Amino acid sequence: MAKKKVSAANVAADVAADDADNYLVFLAESPTPAHAVVAVCNRLRSAGFAARSAHEPLVTAAGERLFVVAPDGRSVFAAVVGSRSPVATGFSIWGAHTDSPDLRIRLNPVRSEAGTVQLLTQVHGGIIRRAWLDRPLMLAGVVHTLLRDSAGVPRFHPISGQPLMQSQLVSLPRPLAVIPDLAIHLDREKNDKGAINPETALHAIFGSAAPVEDAITALSAELGIPLADVDGFDLHLVPWQPPMRVGIDGSLLFGPRHDDLAMVYAGTAGLCRAVDVDPAPSHTAVAVFFDAEETGSLTSSGASSSFLRDMLVRLTRNHPETPADADIEVALGRSLVLSGDMAHALHPNHLDKHDRAHAPIINQGLVVKVNSNDRYASSGETVAAFRGLCERADVPLQAYIHRQDMTCGSTIGPITAAKLGARTVDFGAPMWAMHSTGETMGAVDMGYAVRLATVFFSGGRS
Repeated sequence: MAKKKVSAANVAADVAADDADNYLVFLAESPTPAHAVVAVCNRLRSAGFAARSAHEPLVTAAGERLFVVAPDGRSVFAAVVGSRSPVATGFSIWGAHTDSPDLRIRLNPVRSEAGTVQLLTQVHGGIIRRAWLDRPLMLAGVVHTLLRDSAGVPRFHPISGQPLMQSQLVSLPRPLAVIPDLAIHLDREKNDKGAINPETALHAIFGSAAPVEDAITALSAELGIPLADVDGFDLHLVPWQPPMRVGIDGSLLFGPRHDDLAMVYAGTAGLCRAVDVDPAPSHTAVAVFFDAEETGSLTSSGASSSFLRDMLVRLTRNHPETPADADIEVALGRSLVLSGDMAHALHPNHLDKHDRAHAPIINQGLVVKVNSNDRYASSGETVAAFRGLCERADVPLQAYIHRQDMTCGSTIGPITAAKLGARTVDFGAPMWAMHSTGETMGAVDMGYAVRLATVFFSGGRS
């Protein structure tokens, strides 16, 4: 596929600085999936979107802007309701995922060892283990506390009979812990072999020479939450270093979680921008951001759940132009899904890891991803449709096919295609060091992604 050449000299002219710089702000606000959902919702509200409950009827009107957070708080669905029923138009859907490979805190989280207090971790997704060593880490996530009566007995909902609780986002934006590597003097073969056992070598140190109880008390004071009262939690250790521009021309974006918050941000920004371009669209535009892609999507709001399908069916059923006798599922088959995830850029130090005819380059355009074993959902038809969108948006297009002698990863694309029966294409922005604590992508490519999303959601307008 033809590539539009972009030189360092014209980077500033080719990309709106706001797209890249605002993305870095979003990235810093989103250390966990739950935080990412909040950051998305804040931007949607600023663009006139209204929150709707997942537990209430979804009656809509043409032109309405709405979003629904999944009950678990880790996925979000947003839509601009078109003037025509989705039965007639289908949906324009941009999908991405909110989770990234990281370290999660174990159920019994603390122990004392060798004069230190440790946080015990478990691995989420395919992390690069060595990337977590010798760097400052922060703590973030959600804590859940049961509501109790004056005698300390848990309270229950009078109708459903379920326990009542409150949940609270937490983030300690300072270096809290570190996972020290072993000195080379104690392992002379580490540069040649260097295996890192995730069961024993990835526990973090967050205190020394103090009883565990004192460390917990100090941590509770910093978080503003008495941790002894917490009944459940979803806590993550994440890199503390903020994302930033790097390179002599500032054209590279360095930080954690580009996979896949870059596509979450681009979809959100494009949807918010599209309502200004086309405030009264004929079709319904949808952005959906799932949790748990890195571990197979088998959660209550992941891509393998009914969350997206349920929302689309409810929107169709309650659209004012949907005939009473309509076959609502027709709307799904008429839809087009852009599954946005990141792509492996050609690495200058590892040129042999790519098929050189399908080796995308950072800051030279977005990437369509194809796999003959259906690890990606792209087909000839959807590649052609995607090419048309890129041409309309003036976005250069590159291609990626995984080497045939290497195992290919996957995305939400095939899962979403199978769940909906909708035409789907997998694409992304090129990046280096996917799944590291420090990933690198292009500032220009972020501008391209936002521009594509805007054109997609606005029915080809820009």
